[in-house]
Amino acid sequence: MKKSRIVALLTVPGLACALWLARSPGAASAEAPAIVRPTLIAPGRVEPLRDAVKLGFEVPGRIIEILVDEGDNVTAGQVLARLDDRLAKARIAASEAALAQAKARHLLARRGPRKEDIAATRAEADAAAATAAHRGAELARSEQLGKAGAVADSIVDADGAAAKVADAQAFAAKARLASIAHGTRTELIEDAAAAIALAQAELDTAKVALDQTLLRAPIAGTILRRTAEVGALVTVMVPQVVVTLADVRELEIRAEIDEADIAAIAVGQPAYATADAYGDQRFPVRIVRVTDELGRKTVRDDDPRARVDTRVLEVIGRFEGATTTKLPLGLRMSVHLSK
Repeated sequence: MKKSRIVALLTVPGLACALWLARSPGAASAEAPAIVRPTLIAPGRVEPLRDAVKLGFEVPGRIIEILVDEGDNVTAGQVLARLDDRLAKARIAASEAALAQAKARHLLARRGPRKEDIAATRAEADAAAATAAHRGAELARSEQLGKAGAVADSIVDADGAAAKVADAQAFAAKARLASIAHGTRTELIEDAAAAIALAQAELDTAKVALDQTLLRAPIAGTILRRTAEVGALVTVMVPQVVVTLADVRELEIRAEIDEADIAAIAVGQPAYATADAYGDQRFPVRIVRVTDELGRKTVRDDDPRARVDTRVLEVIGRFEGATTTKLPLGLRMSVHLSK
């Protein structure tokens, strides 16, 4: 009896211990370890959404004014610099005068002669006709006197020549009167209209030349670099860059993915970027474009173990969310992506 009690006493605590161990969550099976996805880190560089624009004049000249400096924000169409425009303005004045002259001639051609002009031409025709009649009468008298031997033959010949001249002048005067009475010819009116079109084209050309003395911003952005000064002579044989402009309101990062990791990259993939200058601060990024061609590595980092002979695929990520940190263009950053 004593022996069996001892066994029972020993068995009950053992059974309780076994039941407690069975109910314990960690006893039946080991806890599954947390899955940690590996992270891919790629070097990248900050750049604007659109490439920076190098701006210069289209015509040669001397710079007389530069209205912006590095770091200035400008709007689309804003004047950034000016060339000497005295010659261009003089050409516009000459073209405007030529256009006014052409319009006046066209108006004169369309209106035709005035009544006073017709009356004056008729009077000239009448005078020429009277002169021709007088010369004809003198010729008749000279011929009669010549037959009678009262005047020399030379006088008769002279009177005959004068009569012919008078007749021709009378005929010309009569023709002018008929022409002016019918008004201006259609061909002359069309010629005057063409002269107006030509003068207008020359004026438009002169205005374009004047506008080319102004350097305007094609887009809104920030002046990154100013590479010219007032007084510099601009040539077009070797185009001279005056300012470099970029829109820095929207930035992106161009990262280089090693060819061994390109299968893990896809458009729309979330990521974040870091830079040594900003410590542990993370800048949210989303992949928006993946290029189609492998190339050589261009972004160098300070890690001596990094390979430089590998081929890489460029991917472009767009910064997301509002950030108060203004990232400079060209900043080297590290893009962190989950494989």
